[in-house]
Amino acid sequence: MVASQGPRCPSGQILNLPNELQLRVLEGLSGPDLARVEATCRDFRQLVASEESLYQQALSREFNAPSAPSPDSSKAQYVQTFVQARLDVLEKQRCVYNSLKLRVEELDDLLEQADDVKELLGGPDFEPSMVLALVGDMEQDVLQQRWDASEDLLAAEAKMQSLQDEVVALLARVPRCWRSASLQLAAGGCTIA
Repeated sequence: MVASQGPRCPSGQILNLPNELQLRVLEGLSGPDLARVEATCRDFRQLVASEESLYQQALSREFNAPSAPSPDSSKAQYVQTFVQARLDVLEKQRCVYNSLKLRVEELDDLLEQADDVKELLGGPDFEPSMVLALVGDMEQDVLQQRWDASEDLLAAEAKMQSLQDEVVALLARVPRCWRSASLQLAAGGCTIA
């Protein structure tokens, strides 16, 4: 094998098919699968590059994006759209995380207020047992909500970290010339509805 030729295709059987059949096989692949096929060998890379519509079809199929003429290649458009979609998912997860964090803080404040009420009403010369029982029941409800919110917060944090790692790895593989200004991570301005 000569270095300038690139690696040989592991399974050249598909390359023995007529060009139309090869393209029909590739037309059914998703964008990430097209990229994987391209990475296997030079012949597949040339085959995918020869048919601009493969990435246009994947873009349309996966993101419902119209195939409009663009100065960028279809592959560049696909990659930019794919990366932006992952960034959007990450941003939504950040919003979920931030709203859960806010909920935990609110519940902590409620628990502090319940402690203050119990302390105020539980003094030696003032013993309204009915009020203390009510505060105790409410406190138990808040404690359960706090527990549930904490569990959700931990899961959201783990998911956000996983998505962040995925986006960082993805951006490391994307050529700089395909990154648009819109791909820059937002500073964290999410709107909590």
